[in-house]
Amino acid sequence: MGTDWYRLHPAVQARFLHEPAVDEPVLYEGVMEKVHCSKAGWLFAQVTRLIGNPLAAQRGRNVPMQVHLIKRPGHGGVYWQRSYFFEDKPFVVTSAKRENAKGQLCEYVGFGFGMRLRAFARHGALHFVSERYFWEVAGVQIPLPHWLSPGRTHVSHTDLGHGRFRFTIAMDHAWLGRTFYQTGVFHRS
Repeated sequence: MGTDWYRLHPAVQARFLHEPAVDEPVLYEGVMEKVHCSKAGWLFAQVTRLIGNPLAAQRGRNVPMQVHLIKRPGHGGVYWQRSYFFEDKPFVVTSAKRENAKGQLCEYVGFGFGMRLRAFARHGALHFVSERYFWEVAGVQIPLPHWLSPGRTHVSHTDLGHGRFRFTIAMDHAWLGRTFYQTGVFHRS
């Protein structure tokens, strides 16, 4: 992030300053006020079940959630385990955020698939935007065509004060429009 780090709200900096310890996961709890996927998004979610279910195919309002940040022994980066407690059935997504061999921030979802991310600050909030989806084999990232992805991903983490923050994720495909959208308020437990 470079100098953008200093443009983040101090509470956002505090949340991202340190990785969790191996034996001390960090837990965030909250409610996703809106969880939406389009018909095209639903199709992407079905296809990506083959690589570890990185996309929630359900829709809902006021969905309780837990997010565990975990450090695994012998593995780089931080694992993010997101548990959605939909009324009909819970849904869990796990991904790992870590740097690739070139020092670029990436989020990996399973079987070497992931996306390269650009992080920046805007109005004190932390933003992550996908630059490219890829399949990584033996440390080499093979770019995937943009049309094969669920779209450009934009995540924002905005401090709301009193230990609370808003998490929003939107995925927008060039041809199919918005495929996924989620927003909710969380706090550390």
